[in-house]
Amino acid sequence: MTKKIFLEKTANLLMENKLLKLCVIVIGLLQVVNLTWNYSIMKSSRTVVVPAGFNEKMEMSDKIISESGIKQYVRYVLGLALNYNPATARIQFDELLTIYAPDSFSKAKSDYYSLADDIEKAKVSSSFFIQKITFDQSASVVEVQGMKKQYTNEIKVKDDKPETYIIEYMVNSGKFLVVKIYLKEKS
Repeated sequence: MTKKIFLEKTANLLMENKLLKLCVIVIGLLQVVNLTWNYSIMKSSRTVVVPAGFNEKMEMSDKIISESGIKQYVRYVLGLALNYNPATARIQFDELLTIYAPDSFSKAKSDYYSLADDIEKAKVSSSFFIQKITFDQSASVVEVQGMKKQYTNEIKVKDDKPETYIIEYMVNSGKFLVVKIYLKEKS
C-alpha cells in the first residue's frame, strides 16, 4: 500500500514539475513578444512638444524633426551664437554648447571660448537678423540668410552686410543636436 501511495505522489510531483516548466516557458515567450512589441511601438512613436520659448508645436521621432521644429531650433541656436555682447557672450556660448553633438563638442568649446575672450577684450556686440531659412532634411543641413550688425562701444564697427550661415545638425533619440555652424563662403 505504501508503495502505491509513493508512486502516486512521485507521479504527481513529476506532473507538477512539468506544469511549472510549461508555465516558465510560456512566461518567457510572452516576455519576448512583449519586448518586441514595445520596441516596435517606441520606434514608430512620435512626441509633440511645445518647448518653453518656442511658439509653435513641433513633432520629433527617433531621427526626424518637423519643419517647424527645425526653424525654431535654428532661431534659438543662431540667437545664442550670433546675438551677443561682452556681458552675455560666455553665458550664451555655454548654453549653446549644451545642444552640440558629442563628436564636435570639444572643438566647438575651444572655438567659442576663444571667441568669448576676443569679444570681452574688444568689447564687441553683435546682432543677426534672420531673413530666410532654407533646409534639406535628408542632408541635415540648414542655410540661414540674414543681416549682421556689429558694434563696439555703441559705434558701428562694420556696415550692415548680408551673411549666410550653414548649420549642420543631427537628431538623435528625439534630441536636436548641432554638429557645426559656419559662415558660407561667397561664390
